Amino acid sequence: MADQFHHGTHRTKGGATLKIGAVVLGVLVLLGVVQAVTAGTVGVGALSVTLRESATPTTSTRAGTTDDTAGPDGAAGLDGALGPATSADAPPSAAGKSVTGSWKQSRGLLTVEVTEVEDQAGRVRVHVTAVNASTSKMDLPIPSITAVDDAGREYRASLATSKWSATIAKNSTLTGIVDLDRGPAAGSSAFALTFGGIVGQLAPTGGEITVPGIPFPA
Repeated sequence: MADQFHHGTHRTKGGATLKIGAVVLGVLVLLGVVQAVTAGTVGVGALSVTLRESATPTTSTRAGTTDDTAGPDGAAGLDGALGPATSADAPPSAAGKSVTGSWKQSRGLLTVEVTEVEDQAGRVRVHVTAVNASTSKMDLPIPSITAVDDAGREYRASLATSKWSATIAKNSTLTGIVDLDRGPAAGSSAFALTFGGIVGQLAPTGGEITVPGIPFPA
């Protein structure tokens, strides 16, 4: 009878121990689940296991670009925008120089104005505008066009290259080019251009008109 009581007591203690162990195990499992959810690890110390990686901030960089036209401060260089830099234009040679302005003279109802003088490879080219304000035509023939510079040298209009229509209709304007037969004399700076032999009922007295003080191209 005593043995039966002893064995019954032993089974009771063993069952209680199992129940306690089961409860403790359930609590540990529950704590492990909570730890896994909140901290991402299971276990303690060296026995812990990481279930998820901690988030690592990432940064992105944009590769820099190189602009061949960029200057030292990053602004677009003039070479890229406008093309290679070039040196300043060389000063014009003696041939090809010109001077523009207004040099004119009026006699009666005729006005002659010089607007440009060019140095054309050793010859002087004169741009002329003539205004006939009369009621009759006038003729200003090329062979009668001459010039004298301030050094006293004489020039004549070239019949071959001058572009001048001799006749000016009444109340009309004529524009043309008179080429002199030589270039400026050394030391001369200006000349006077004369239209002689003018023909017409209302032509200037003496049949000529002179425009003074016309400069040679410098």
